[in-house]
Amino acid sequence: MEILTAAPNARLITTFLGVGILSMEYQIGLERVLLLNPGQSLDLGDRRLAAFRPPVYDSPATTGFYDQRTGTCFTSDCLGSPVTSPDLAAVEDIGTLPADDLLAGQRLWAAVDSPWVTAVDRAAFRASLQPLRELDPSVVLCTHLPPAHAAATQLLNTLEAAPDADPFIGPDQAALEKLLAELEPATPEPSPSSRAV
Repeated sequence: MEILTAAPNARLITTFLGVGILSMEYQIGLERVLLLNPGQSLDLGDRRLAAFRPPVYDSPATTGFYDQRTGTCFTSDCLGSPVTSPDLAAVEDIGTLPADDLLAGQRLWAAVDSPWVTAVDRAAFRASLQPLRELDPSVVLCTHLPPAHAAATQLLNTLEAAPDADPFIGPDQAALEKLLAELEPATPEPSPSSRAV
């Protein structure tokens, strides 16, 4: 919303569901909205953006974009991974990340962010990856991962195994209470002057 305020002539490119979700929190003039559905593309003069539904997502409004001029693919949450430090989150390429950490992080991310993926038909899911494989983007930009240069095949191969992961089950109430007990500050010893004589 800060960008739309700062750029009064800018348009908000989203889907019908996207503008509906945003309008629950923000006041958006529909004259500034441009609806673009997965499967459609938008001519921006010097480039064309193709909209697509990423293979995994956590919202029905999630839309990815492929810049046909540069080969850059914006995948939203798809292909994400948690990283172990802010420094690693700010690297310029995923090649800097420890390979085993990236693999484990992507598997965890898919199971947490898109829990339905462990219940899908494997063949249908594999087929849903094919359009991105055919695009073979030169750069993948995910909202939860550093930029990935020349790594689309690697990322998609990891994602292809997501339906075989164990479903994510978070901590329960007993684990929360244990954690809270460990975080409670120790009761300080009373000072000598406060002790009864």
